[in-house]
Amino acid sequence: MAIRHFLALDIPETACATIIKINDSSVYGTGMVIDCPRLQITLPGTNQPIELVPPPTTGFVLNLSGITLGMQSMSTSTLMELPDGLYTITYSVSPNNLVYVTHYHLRTTKAKRRYFEELCKLQLQTCEPTNEYLQKLNELRYIFMLIDAAKAKAEYCHATGPAVDMLSYAIKLLDSFDSSCCVTCNN
Repeated sequence: MAIRHFLALDIPETACATIIKINDSSVYGTGMVIDCPRLQITLPGTNQPIELVPPPTTGFVLNLSGITLGMQSMSTSTLMELPDGLYTITYSVSPNNLVYVTHYHLRTTKAKRRYFEELCKLQLQTCEPTNEYLQKLNELRYIFMLIDAAKAKAEYCHATGPAVDMLSYAIKLLDSFDSSCCVTCNN
């Protein structure tokens, strides 16, 4: 007896701003033909998916760049940073309208990098911070929580609209964040 395919994708968050990684975590049915694999990706801010050509083979591990996603020409000397936002990734095999999986990936690489840069600017010491400094730390914690909550909304709850709005708000807060607070301790 043939067991059906269970398609699954793993799209880990990466610190590399120029690459998005997609792994095939599918379990393929024994005794079944695997035909016509198709991987389609809808990039942030677009409605039309792009299709990877040639299609991946089963068990794929892909590291995609702006070039492979058609966002950048091959003649460039450096890879562009991929935008943060919602990537809708659909993987299917024949019959493609029946055997598919769609994964929503909220890329937060650039937003998290900005958050970590703000942490690096803070001069934390081994003492109790002043109230002003504590307020800045609380603001940063809230921003990080917004980024994580946005990711959860998209990838686990499939509430993509609220997820994108939350990420946009977190980026807006990062844009207005002032880390020029001086370091003093409460004794």
